[in-house]
Amino acid sequence: MAEATLITSNAVTETEIYRSETPPETRTHCPVPHGKFVDQVKAALGFHKWDINSSEYGLYPGKIGDVKYPDASMFVIMKISKEGIQTADGGYELALGIRNSHDKRFAAKVAVGLVVMVCENLDFYGEYVTGHKHTSNVNENLLPRIFGMISNIDGAHTDHAEQMELYRWRQISDTETHDIIVRCVDDKVFPWAYGEKVLKEFRNPRHEEFKDRNVWGFNNAVTEILKARNTRYLSDSTRKLHNLLGEVCLN
Repeated sequence: MAEATLITSNAVTETEIYRSETPPETRTHCPVPHGKFVDQVKAALGFHKWDINSSEYGLYPGKIGDVKYPDASMFVIMKISKEGIQTADGGYELALGIRNSHDKRFAAKVAVGLVVMVCENLDFYGEYVTGHKHTSNVNENLLPRIFGMISNIDGAHTDHAEQMELYRWRQISDTETHDIIVRCVDDKVFPWAYGEKVLKEFRNPRHEEFKDRNVWGFNNAVTEILKARNTRYLSDSTRKLHNLLGEVCLN
């Protein structure tokens, strides 16, 4: 089950994205039109035969010099799928996030994963992320980077799905669960204050598909709780979690 979170105070239609104004280039700053960026992502998805199942859009105001732009920043969330590609959670959808700015708040970026967050307060997270600063070579470099990331998803998620099957197979007892929580704290997957929350989520998951007492259920309990933290920690915490759970599965 892909989880896509778009946090913005100004949701808009796709048409409004394409109608948004792009400021002129300067010697040091080369804005990428919001609509053009979305089209580049769509082109990469289409080329690699990924379908867009749903999409949400947001625009946020900003100021460039003395000029105010009501659509200076763009935020997008999509749900995507591809025939024959099963994701790590046993489903067939991934989340994809896009963000772009004309006021130098952040670079043009794309993120893909089972859990993706795009927020107007600059939070941006996904398992795979690529992008480019708004420098003079952004137009020649951004599209190849997007194509490169999308082309890597197929094989990566095939391997990831096999790992998740191992997670589902490996059952864990109450004693092991407590031990794994302590190891998570020791390995800085999450702070000690999160231990009780993880245990509660593991024992009473909010999603029925995670009710089994196995490594897969524990992984999703941690992921659910970690989403409450600042997303800047998510990538590192997720990497550490999978390293730890991989060791658990081998014991």
